[in-house]
Amino acid sequence: MRIYKQSLEQPVWMGQSARRLIEFLRLWETNKTNGDEEFWQIKFSEHPYVLPQVFSAPAVLIGEKAYVGGMKVDKADARFVDYLFAGETSKDALLVELKTPVTKLLGSKYRKVYKPSPDLTGAMVQVLDYRRQLTLDLESVTRTGEQRLDYFNPRCLLLIGNGEAELSDAKKRESFEIFRGGVRNVEILTFDELFRKIGALATLFNLVYQPAETAPTRSP
Repeated sequence: MRIYKQSLEQPVWMGQSARRLIEFLRLWETNKTNGDEEFWQIKFSEHPYVLPQVFSAPAVLIGEKAYVGGMKVDKADARFVDYLFAGETSKDALLVELKTPVTKLLGSKYRKVYKPSPDLTGAMVQVLDYRRQLTLDLESVTRTGEQRLDYFNPRCLLLIGNGEAELSDAKKRESFEIFRGGVRNVEILTFDELFRKIGALATLFNLVYQPAETAPTRSP
């Protein structure tokens, strides 16, 4: 056991982590047009290390399909966000709402720009409603939880769409960035951007990912 601890534990851990990263990148290559939200919910649950990579500070998962308040006496109107995290140090809430890669980012053209799609604006209102409800019901939401959760300035992350596929010209990209840059309290991230982040993380393991059937190899 001592020899394993000294010589093998770190390489084995890195090898397992690297294989999981490559597995997740392959998942993206074969599911870019998968519009099943439940499929993505399951896959992100199976790879719980992925979503925390988008936060600037370490985060701890509080729950999936997490209750964030709103329940009445008759149990109606309860709100459940797809993922609820807490900052590892601040314990502030981090709410993640998940859509799909085929969810539209833009709607019709309005004069010289493109409007955000109804799906995008609707999802934003949805996650902001979760954020507001959490502020109102924080005590009841956290009363029985094992993890501490505070409320200073909760962040909301909306994972939606595929910019690489949809933002096919400069005007569409510009319209999306103007809208995204002007949004407060909600960070909008596209699926392709997330997977590029994961690809960058894979390079930390000195790996080369190949979308084809050939196995990944270590770079020299």
